[in-house]
Amino acid sequence: MKAAFRPLANILARWYEPKRPASKLVAIVVPLSLRTDLTDDERISMRHLLHHFGQYDKFLIAPKGQPVHFHGFQVKYFSRKYFGSGVAHNRLTYAPQFYKAFQDYRFIFFYHLDSLAFSDQLPYWCNTDIDYIGAPWLQCEDTPWVDRPRVGNGGFTLLRVDSALKVLANRYRQEPWRSVHDLVDQNARALSPMARLAIKLVSTLGWKTMRDRLELEWDRIERPWAYSLNNDLFWADQAVTYLPGFKVASIEEGLRFAFEAVPRTCFEMNNRQLPFGCHAWTKFDRSFWEPHLLPNDEVAITSAR
Repeated sequence: MKAAFRPLANILARWYEPKRPASKLVAIVVPLSLRTDLTDDERISMRHLLHHFGQYDKFLIAPKGQPVHFHGFQVKYFSRKYFGSGVAHNRLTYAPQFYKAFQDYRFIFFYHLDSLAFSDQLPYWCNTDIDYIGAPWLQCEDTPWVDRPRVGNGGFTLLRVDSALKVLANRYRQEPWRSVHDLVDQNARALSPMARLAIKLVSTLGWKTMRDRLELEWDRIERPWAYSLNNDLFWADQAVTYLPGFKVASIEEGLRFAFEAVPRTCFEMNNRQLPFGCHAWTKFDRSFWEPHLLPNDEVAITSAR
């Protein structure tokens, strides 16, 4: 079964692998939701972004069919199925075509609109040998799922584009079924009748192993939340299995880069210094961050369906 899909996996892997050196340093990427305006707290996050990163190439990631206009940003549109929830966004950040869209850049800097930046340290971090860095996960009451401290959260994150593409290409080669899964996921609505027919056909022919595998793969597409590891856990823990040289930042580097949960503890661990930025500032000890918010000014985003 694995061998049957290897040719397709190899074709896709070659397509997604980097073809030329990136000509630009970093793209700032801001994922939007299905909503047509920002909340007050999102406006604060946007204010910090514009204040510190005005000179960089900035992209809004928006659902198709929802025109967005915001001064200083370019817009890249993707299918609406990748918006509206954390699970949907997770699917987008697993898609090789997402990173292919930024192949002219050495890095993607993910800035979700529950983040804050306190300075411009992008040139410094882009000139390290790190492939992936975000706020560390620490063992604490607010994050009981953390089994061991490590980097790092995907909401305020720097990721090397060519390394990401190599990881995902090698993943296709090592696990050819994923190439089929991704192709079907991208065209699920059109392929659904054919998939149902294929499952019925192989069942009729008595090919139980193939039927079970087809049913499992289709279930993964229809219920991705039941099978998908969060993309930040993938980059932090599993990417190195597909690209042995993939370098994830250390805890110490991560603390200088960003805080998330227990920011007061992180502050002490970071020698009482603020990091480059933070994620989920409204969720984890908002009062710690409020003295560091920029003064209010008007930041507006207009969009239309």
